[in-house]
Parts: sequence; structure tokens; C-alpha cells
Amino acid sequence: MIKTLCQYIKFYFFKIFTSKYKIEGKCNQCGECCKNIVFMIDDKYVCSEEQFEKMKNFDKKYHHFEINKKNEKGVLLFRCKSLDENNKCRDYFWRSIYCRAYPNITEKIRLGGCETFETCGFKIVPDKKFEDFLE
Repeated sequence: MIKTLCQYIKFYFFKIFTSKYKIEGKCNQCGECCKNIVFMIDDKYVCSEEQFEKMKNFDKKYHHFEINKKNEKGVLLFRCKSLDENNKCRDYFWRSIYCRAYPNITEKIRLGGCETFETCGFKIVPDKKFEDFLE
């Protein structure tokens, strides 16, 4: 009985207080993260040029980006204007916090399947194997 109770306590302690995922690898400098940026307004993805224009009027930092394309769901994908033809950042030292944090693990990343770009050297992997929680 006590052993079982301790197992439950250990299980819930780790479930609550440990990271679920970790980042492995390093940047391959493919530039995909700089060409496929998404922005959100009120927890909804930006899907129109009009929304993007309003964003630029609201905050000048959005002038640093341009519309690259739309994905299959109609969400606008943006490209950083600092990316050169060799996928190098021309403003690396002054890059935004958004760039410095990539890939950061957020709830939306977790719900999206914890995937990075195919060419990305970073991988988001579970911090612990399921079997480790059963011990």
C-alpha cells in the first residue's frame, strides 16, 4: 500500500514539476525558421494583408518582416528582411528575442506535434521516456 502511494506521489510530482520536452541538436543555418514565421493576434494566426498592415501600424518591429507566402491553412508566413541569400542573418547581433529563443517550447508547439522544420538541426524530444515514469 505504501509503495503504491509513493509511486503515485512520484508519478504526479514528475508530471507536474518536470519539463515534458527538451531541445536537442544545433542550428543547420537552413534559414527555414526565418522564412516561415507566423504571427498571432488574439490567439488567432494572421491570415490577411490587412491584419499585417494593422500590426505594422501598431508596432514598428513588424516592418522588419515581409509576407513570404500562405500555407495550406491560409495562414500568412513571413520572412525576416535580415536574411541574406546564404541564409545568414545580416543583423545577428541585434536579432530579436523571437529569433534568439527559437525553437522555444510553447503550448502551441506541443499541441502542434513538437516538430521543427525538416531541414532544421534542432529536434524537440520528450524529456523522459514513458517507461521512466513507471519506475
